[in-house]
Amino acid sequence: NEIIKRKINMQKRAFTLTELLIALGIVGAIAAISIPSLMSTINNRVLASQLKNTVVGIQQVIDEQLTRNNTTSLSDTDFSSTNKLLSESNFSVSKICQAGTAHANCWKITTDATPYKWLTGADLRMNDSLTLKLKSGALIAYFPTTSAPFTYEGTIDKVIGAFDIDVNGNEGPNIAGRDFFSFYVTDKGKIVDRYYNKGNISLATKQEACKGDAYACFGAVVDDGWKIRY
Repeated sequence: NEIIKRKINMQKRAFTLTELLIALGIVGAIAAISIPSLMSTINNRVLASQLKNTVVGIQQVIDEQLTRNNTTSLSDTDFSSTNKLLSESNFSVSKICQAGTAHANCWKITTDATPYKWLTGADLRMNDSLTLKLKSGALIAYFPTTSAPFTYEGTIDKVIGAFDIDVNGNEGPNIAGRDFFSFYVTDKGKIVDRYYNKGNISLATKQEACKGDAYACFGAVVDDGWKIRY
């Protein structure tokens, strides 16, 4: 009698096949909903980390140039010239793509279409300029430019150049704000976003502007502690 009672109790505690199938269906539905979001979060963390590493590398080049040339002005360094700066003497290079061929040889943009997009899905058109593919896999292009003097962190400064970078080279998603970003460098060796002379601009403003501005995307990621959350 005791053995029979135990068997009955075990049968009461066990799941039926129907209950098991229902439970598996619920788990599957939850996984189908959550896994894509989880994968997107993981991918964004990886891309943000690659962005940070690339920016840190460029900041090291900035510091080396200032030290090597015994100056406090990047205008007196290789940053005054694209050809001087984008060279194997300054970066760990795996490939150099000359202006006029960089689209096809580095950025992989054909004459028929561009693989680069804004967050809105619109095409992002880029300059076909001298580009380096670094050994890290990142692509970088540099453009000397200038701005009116402004006060930044208590010092009179000015923009002297701009970078376009793809943190993972030809791999996807090739979207501004995901793996493609732009930022400025200043004469005093600072790396800044679009709002360098605009005062305190909110993170939300930069995240919204990121839909059509790769400089704003860079600022949003930096201001959010190197996180892509837009």
